[in-house]
Amino acid sequence: MRIFAVIMLGCCVAVPFGRAAAQSRIRPVSVGITFESSSYVIGEEVPLRLWVRNNTTGTMTLGKGSLPAGTLEVTRVGDAQKRSLALDSGGCLPRPLQLKPGEARTFNVDLSRAADISGEGKYFVTFGVVVRDMRYDTEVKVLEIVPGSLISEGVQLFSGQPNLQRHFKLVRWSRDHVDRVFLRIEDSPTGTIFPTVMLGAYLPLMKPRMNIATSGEIIVLHRATPEYYVRNVFWSLEEEIVRRSTQTVLDPATADSARLHGMKADLDEMIDKDERLKESLRLR
Repeated sequence: MRIFAVIMLGCCVAVPFGRAAAQSRIRPVSVGITFESSSYVIGEEVPLRLWVRNNTTGTMTLGKGSLPAGTLEVTRVGDAQKRSLALDSGGCLPRPLQLKPGEARTFNVDLSRAADISGEGKYFVTFGVVVRDMRYDTEVKVLEIVPGSLISEGVQLFSGQPNLQRHFKLVRWSRDHVDRVFLRIEDSPTGTIFPTVMLGAYLPLMKPRMNIATSGEIIVLHRATPEYYVRNVFWSLEEEIVRRSTQTVLDPATADSARLHGMKADLDEMIDKDERLKESLRLR
């Protein structure tokens, strides 16, 4: 009987202790980070989705006083000194940030503006917040910045600035299992990098054409599908680059075959009706 009593006492003590330990492990805040892709071309916008949730029963305020509401930690893979490349000294979230009990908020951030990731290579990225002098971070994500595979290139000169050269590079890179073509733009000798533009799906049946006019008009024509081209027009000025238009152009050489393909269902239906009519006449 004594042994039985001791065992029962041990079971009664162990259950509440386990619950208390589980409750103590619940973080007061949860954080998350997601990328749309694991790799981006140099100069391309890198959209991040960040989220933070209040797991407590009280209202939580992040970013009080001079403290940031949330910060990004970005370092280059292989950097022994682990130097921070984040540029958001005030944090990457609006502050102060108030969260009601159980409330979750989502924010969209462009990492190419929040950190110096202009160089080719791999980067470690984490997002975190500080609550009661404790920092809570996401798991480490790895992002790769690539130059892309060069397809063609050209140079624009400026009469007003004879030393300035603007280099246009059409590069190829696969995303979501689809080959895509990107336009990279960089000035020399200043080293200014303009935002890289994704021009669309790319089918390497023919080399894209890029025309750089003295007026600053840049026209890029590339094959997107077996039937269609995509035509992009830009205005390249000394201080800025503006995308004027994007058009899908049907290839005249395949227009007739595409039109016949679209009529195939109607032709099949006409043939089927004719065969049914012949069959009904034979049965009479």
